[in-house]
Amino acid sequence: MPSRCRGAPGRLLRGFGVLLAVAGAAIAAPACADTADGPLVAEETVDEEVVTTTTAPPEPPGSEGTAKVGDVQYEFAVTCHDRGAGDVVVLGAGDDPVSGGPVELYLEASFVDPYVGLRLADETRIEPSLESPLDFYLQDDVIRASAIRFVRDLDLETGEATEVGFGEFEIHCYSYEREPPS
Repeated sequence: MPSRCRGAPGRLLRGFGVLLAVAGAAIAAPACADTADGPLVAEETVDEEVVTTTTAPPEPPGSEGTAKVGDVQYEFAVTCHDRGAGDVVVLGAGDDPVSGGPVELYLEASFVDPYVGLRLADETRIEPSLESPLDFYLQDDVIRASAIRFVRDLDLETGEATEVGFGEFEIHCYSYEREPPS
């Protein structure tokens, strides 16, 4: 009769289980080691340099303008004055590209009485002819006009003047003063 070994497979499995338990304990033992004497792994300290930068808010660009009279183009740094109800007064200063002297701009964008004029270094005034229509267009803080018949030495009583030429202008108001100009 064949003999049967009833306990062999069970003992083999139990022995294998004990072996696994001992191996698992050996692996887990360092993770549970006492750290009273410090950490098991020394970490390097990293000095962090803190850089703080402050930036001022960007300054809006200065308001500017150009005027073309005949063949001469003038460029201006301008100050725009908001007078309310859509009226704007613009004062500008630039250099005369012909003489090199200073040139001033005065513009009044008004529904009632629009005006634009230049004053050169020799006190010559260049302004629209009394017969010339003066229509300003204001859109997105830009004031424009074109096809202006400019004259100098204008006599306001007779309307007589010396023809300078046709011209145009464009003013970009990036900011506004609330006080009226002096």
